Amino acid sequence: MDKKAAKDPRGRLSARVKIEDVARQAGVSPATVSRVLNHPQIVRPELREKVARAIATLSYTRDSAARALKSGRMRTIGAIVPTLGLSIFAEGVEALQNRLSENGYTLFIANSQYDQRRELQEMQSLIERGIDGIVLVGASHAPELRALIEQARVPVITTYVSKAQGGIPAIGIDNQRATRELTQYLLDLGHFRFGAIANVPPANDRSRARLDGIQKTLAQAGISLQPSQIIRTDYSLAQGRSALRQLMNDHPDTTAVICTTDMLAIGAMAEARKIGLIVPQQLSITGFDDVELSAQVDPPLTTVGVPAAEIGRGAADYLINAIEGLPMPKSVQLPFRLIMRASTATPRSTPASARRKSTKARPK
Repeated sequence: MDKKAAKDPRGRLSARVKIEDVARQAGVSPATVSRVLNHPQIVRPELREKVARAIATLSYTRDSAARALKSGRMRTIGAIVPTLGLSIFAEGVEALQNRLSENGYTLFIANSQYDQRRELQEMQSLIERGIDGIVLVGASHAPELRALIEQARVPVITTYVSKAQGGIPAIGIDNQRATRELTQYLLDLGHFRFGAIANVPPANDRSRARLDGIQKTLAQAGISLQPSQIIRTDYSLAQGRSALRQLMNDHPDTTAVICTTDMLAIGAMAEARKIGLIVPQQLSITGFDDVELSAQVDPPLTTVGVPAAEIGRGAADYLINAIEGLPMPKSVQLPFRLIMRASTATPRSTPASARRKSTKARPK
């Protein structure tokens, strides 16, 4: 059926509902309807409600193609995330979509599976669709992607990192600083026999920064992790279990395990229980992200809280303003939260000399 035609209740073709029809039904001006559709935040709630009722009554839909021809914009934003299988990304995407929708934009979502080549392909596809702006994750990208951004001349922002790199603005947290504080917390508890479980594929600069924070803080305390004390793996629960098993087989005297994601930490806790280790009395375990499950496991997981929703909303605001030509900051650093729960405790037997050594250097 012709997209410009619709059927009336008796099944006959009728003209497409126009913005003027909505205005007449709502008893407002066409300009008010336009503001409700494009900038609802500046319209009084009672007027928004009247227009919304009229839109529902008339089954009005906007002609995106016509608007795009008139404005030169599709009012669409693309987001490429590593995966939607992790709630930290799903939460951020939901907040991103909600904020964009409030401002009349539609969100297209793609996932890269931590593969830079696939990310590049998805970027090419979004640009070919005439996207108005793009949201990425992290600062590690294929060199060709930066050239593609320059050619496309559309606003781009990357998320979950706090420093702009390669000309791409960023909004997120300082991942290295977060694990430095977390590691120092464990040192202050008296731990000095550490292990780390990290998902560090080439495209995951966030986890690499977290692992760097762990190693640098331990080095300042005079503790050096051997290669066998760092288990590099995937980000799943199953990988967390196998990594913990390998770590404890090689280093049974370990008293604290720092994981770069909550999923790895929750898997490690499950494996610790299976092999007879009591958390936290015999083994302290920490995660990163503060996914919903982390507060519900037994014992609840000590972790770092990432403001995913705030990151999503901030990315949307950046792109909306950048599209309008407004000046925007290149780097936005948001606060993280160190969340101390019951999966960490003072080790059962820590020599006083080791405790003094572990606290002699603190990260700045």
